[in-house]
Amino acid sequence: MALPPAAPARADVDTSAAALALDLPAGVSVTSLAGAPASRAIADTGVDQTVDFNDFPSRGSSYLMLSTGDASKVFEGVPTSQLSTDFGDDGAPDASSITIKVAAGTPGAGCLFVDFALGTEEPTGYTASTPDDALSIVKDGTNYALNAGDGYFSQDDPDTTASPDWPESGKPPYEVNQVDYWHRPGDPLDPIPGTAEDPRLPAVTGLNHVTSLDTARVPLDVSSDQEVVVTVTDAPTGANGDLDSVAFVDDVRLASSCGNGIGVEPKPENQESPTACCGVIRGVRGVGNALVYDPIPSTPAVEMYDAPGVEANGWRSPSNKPVELRFRWYRTASGYRNNGSMRAWTAIPNADRQSYVPTSVDKGKVLIVLVTGLVDGRRAETFPSTNDAATWYVTLQIDLGTFVEGEAPVISGPADGSAAVGETLTAQIGDTVPRQDTYDWQWYAKAPGASGLGSSISGANGQSITLGEAQAGKVLTVRATAKRDQFADKTWTSPEYGPIEALTWGATGTPSIVDDGSPQVNDVVTVDPGAWEPTPTSYSYQWRRNGLPISGAVSGNYTLKAADAGASITVDVSGVRTGYAQVPKTSAPITPQGATMAGAVPTITGTPKVGVRLTGAVSGWSPVGSSLTYQWYVGETQVQSGTSRYFTPPASAVGLPVTLRVTGTRTGYEPLTVPSAPTAPVAKGALAVGTVRISGILRVGNTLRASTPYWGPSPVTFKYRWRIGSTYVAAPAGTRSYLKLPARARGKRITLVVTASKAGYVSVTKSVASAAVR
Repeated sequence: MALPPAAPARADVDTSAAALALDLPAGVSVTSLAGAPASRAIADTGVDQTVDFNDFPSRGSSYLMLSTGDASKVFEGVPTSQLSTDFGDDGAPDASSITIKVAAGTPGAGCLFVDFALGTEEPTGYTASTPDDALSIVKDGTNYALNAGDGYFSQDDPDTTASPDWPESGKPPYEVNQVDYWHRPGDPLDPIPGTAEDPRLPAVTGLNHVTSLDTARVPLDVSSDQEVVVTVTDAPTGANGDLDSVAFVDDVRLASSCGNGIGVEPKPENQESPTACCGVIRGVRGVGNALVYDPIPSTPAVEMYDAPGVEANGWRSPSNKPVELRFRWYRTASGYRNNGSMRAWTAIPNADRQSYVPTSVDKGKVLIVLVTGLVDGRRAETFPSTNDAATWYVTLQIDLGTFVEGEAPVISGPADGSAAVGETLTAQIGDTVPRQDTYDWQWYAKAPGASGLGSSISGANGQSITLGEAQAGKVLTVRATAKRDQFADKTWTSPEYGPIEALTWGATGTPSIVDDGSPQVNDVVTVDPGAWEPTPTSYSYQWRRNGLPISGAVSGNYTLKAADAGASITVDVSGVRTGYAQVPKTSAPITPQGATMAGAVPTITGTPKVGVRLTGAVSGWSPVGSSLTYQWYVGETQVQSGTSRYFTPPASAVGLPVTLRVTGTRTGYEPLTVPSAPTAPVAKGALAVGTVRISGILRVGNTLRASTPYWGPSPVTFKYRWRIGSTYVAAPAGTRSYLKLPARARGKRITLVVTASKAGYVSVTKSVASAAVR
């Protein structure tokens, strides 16, 4: 990542400037500074590269740096910068400190909170018994800058669930050899999914290691003035040479207590379900793929642990203050995935961030992240709880890593965009996410327009290929397979390139059709391809009828068909040779003669009437063995075609004659169609007369209904007329299929008159009368 150099930190630090950088509250002051002036500096977060340095500071526009070297060089802008400076006697340890005083009687001052982190340019890894550079925050002889580590994550039952990584006697001090540093600035160990190879920080510092943000809680008794001394100290003489460390200090604040009251917790309505809480782990369960704790599963975004605002990271506190989160990732064998005793789990070194990238050590294991919420003055709470299966969220087994992002290779060649035999093509491709170790390559060639990849090119397994004769006229693609240790291979295919310029024939032949001089249908004719230079390895053929290709006619001989009779028959011939374009050459045409079919006249039997089936017949068709099809016409319109000899006139045929046309086909003969004589005009059909009934009780006020079963063919349309005595009921009541009996119907008979009709059929009227109405 190329960025402009950062401006050096400000070194003009006095007690007033230090107080301003630390955001001191009322009643708190800086009373003294100790150590060389160059050991103190103020970092302004307005400098681009230091705004988000190691997520520090958590608040404010600046923070204080105390160093055993030259603090102004922390952000000098290049990774080779060093703090290394010897302020005192040669070989004697250096120190820098600040004294913070809380005045007696300061309201609400039961606890002092100090945010801090420790950075060093030393290589870490000394034994715990070897003293090294250290950070201390001391009041009355007690050091409150202790490395909590996974000590944050104490569970409910210390006898069964205490972490195996820390002695029960206490926590170690903040010394270089006692601290798990989370990353070197710029290393890819704190990503979000899909960005595992992107540095979180630009290279603006010479520090090798930086801790995550921590907070010291210093209990106060303000019946008298209270003094807290923050000090960064070199290791004793000879322990670390001239390499130095730096303490980041910021956001000094007060609260009534250090850790009393109800603890913080994840907000239930932000969680995945009523029976599961505390966030989930997002990301691909594979080596090298970033996993990230998502505190609010119900939203598509992954909220960061330091998201500003109350509950912005999914946690809440009774005091309605933003909750800070601490993380610790653990691994165990799959068989222990549901074991709530943390003695069955191993804390992963340096895995104390919201995200973690599994390594090969994690393959086959399952992971969990414990999350602790912190608020000034509140009891810390850790989830998931080892005593509550509903909150236990464990990953699946870590498998081979997966490339989550990548791009297809792009083939580049000569500047003019046209490549020929002897020239070189090269595939260009970007890096994957996570980044690949290597790529495997394979080139393929195929004919233009062909589907798929085509054939692999033997030996073409590098990023570049020099084109040979075999690739001339072909389209090329290349496949790049990303490979990385403990990762599943993933392959990307380039867009097609080409076609490659083909070689040119020295001479092309003039093909000719060889026949006996009077070609007939069913004769076999062949082709002479003519003389080609160089000699083709084979030929391709396409026979044509009147200029159109004949399906399947692609060999050097052809059997003339009936359809060829009287047509112009030609053949295209192309020489086939690797690296040469196919150049079709067309023969002179021939015109085959075809046989004449005699046929026969078809007849129609039956009455030409709608709904009555007619039968077609043809006898004596010549030649015997011809295939016959039947086309039925009403007037001049064809209404049926196929192999059926039967036809039933529809309603649209009324008044028009019916004609049958029979078409005969046979190999070697021209098709022939012969019409029959027309029938008389089609008459209307006769309806099948059904029953007309009146249903219902003959009583005033009741409703009678018409019933018309057994009429056909369906559908039949009915019209109704009701009569009371001798008088018809007026419309619309009198034309419905039902009638409600009025008072005037008493003592009279009811008559129903029904007219049935259907398109193409003669209408029929039928009536029925009832008894007298009561």
